[in-house]
Amino acid sequence: MQIDSSNAQAAAEPEWVNMAYPEQLFSANFPNQPTVSEMPYLSEYGGTFPSTIYQAQEGENHYSVTVVDFSAAKDVYLRMADEVNVSGVHNFWLYDQMGSVAYAAQQFRLRGGDVTYDAWHHVDFIGGHQLFLTNADQTRTYAGIYRHADRLYILEATVAAGTPPQGVFQQSLTILDEEGKRIRYDLQPDHSRVRVAAD
Repeated sequence: MQIDSSNAQAAAEPEWVNMAYPEQLFSANFPNQPTVSEMPYLSEYGGTFPSTIYQAQEGENHYSVTVVDFSAAKDVYLRMADEVNVSGVHNFWLYDQMGSVAYAAQQFRLRGGDVTYDAWHHVDFIGGHQLFLTNADQTRTYAGIYRHADRLYILEATVAAGTPPQGVFQQSLTILDEEGKRIRYDLQPDHSRVRVAAD
């Protein structure tokens, strides 16, 4: 884990710092040192995958980044093949990853509350989805979901009523390569993309 307190987005909130986690290939802003835990993640097609959860609390406001590791997806579904009597099960490992952003977004909708924003989004032209929700207790949830390679990143900020939008957290996600360098793409409407230099 690396800490960079000079991040431009974090500067708007002096107590926030940008923290990098090279082992999970991302960095993000947090209000303080997050706790790190691991738990299984049940996917849309019934596979169970490891996830790492980074959580921070600031007063009544809660922030988390969940990273789901799909790197063993093919093996997981090969092991399940004998237990699942469904046509096309040999492709579930692919379907699961391709649909993982949409599935995670649906889990937020199913919580209830009033969805006030629900649309495609990106970080450095890595496609994903954003949702804003007003919950029954009038707290607000700001979620961002992105997938790159074999990892799914789920950002969630749930804050007290009247708290400003959480862009300093939600828009801070940076995807890193194996050398810890920022990944950015030139994206085309047909979904083709080429990696470009990032600042």
